[in-house]
Amino acid sequence: MESSRAVEREYDFMAQPMVVLKENQGADGGTLAQLPEEYSWLEGNQRYVVSCFYTPNYLAQVTSLKRSLEAHGINHFLKRYERLGSWESTTRLKPVFLDYCLKKFPDHDVLYLDADAVVRQPLTFFDDIRSDICLLFHPTVLYNKHYLRISAGTVYCRNTDGGRRFARLWMAQEEKCSALNVDEDMIYMAFGDMQGISITVLPPEYYKIYDNPGLDPVIEHFQASRHQFKWTKAIRQVLQFGSVAGIVLAIVLIWWLLENVVIAWR
Repeated sequence: MESSRAVEREYDFMAQPMVVLKENQGADGGTLAQLPEEYSWLEGNQRYVVSCFYTPNYLAQVTSLKRSLEAHGINHFLKRYERLGSWESTTRLKPVFLDYCLKKFPDHDVLYLDADAVVRQPLTFFDDIRSDICLLFHPTVLYNKHYLRISAGTVYCRNTDGGRRFARLWMAQEEKCSALNVDEDMIYMAFGDMQGISITVLPPEYYKIYDNPGLDPVIEHFQASRHQFKWTKAIRQVLQFGSVAGIVLAIVLIWWLLENVVIAWR
């Protein structure tokens, strides 16, 4: 518990998510040390390696993740990629990176974490995973229908035939993607070919969003992408504005017609 509290204190600055750090800026305003393009630490006794890829603008976040992993003595591997043309296309690097890690660490499973995550407590749930993959499924209600929505910020993938096939299937969906598709869309696309791949549902404590109430987080995600420009969000806002503008225009048109019809009738 003391270790967990120490990590909590060390990362108190992450509890202020609306403060957007510059690319190389630490919480104290100082300049962060650059990491090598690939960095690994494998002195933990886990059967898995926590793996994360990041782009240069996420250096502050990945540094926080790295320190939290070090505090808990967890194997980890960090790899830097250059940003692609959009936030959406950059997310689609995730299955490419997962496949890379499974090949790089053939004697370990891979626990993928987003760069803006922080480990708050020991990751004991993963000690006994026997399925090929472990994902979080959010129960969601849309238009009075119930769905399960996948979140891929925490993904456990065993280095088994099924786990490796999942990574390849996920990666192969890139050719079907439009410019607006993201990594989680690609998992949905791959589901039709995932027969025989076993799945464990991830406990929600292992994907705790920082501003969601309740839950004592084991892995906490800080949603740094909220500060990134997203074409999907921009298009949605334009459509929402267009809908509102269309309603206003319709009301004005009806009012004008009623006024003119009344005048003509008189």
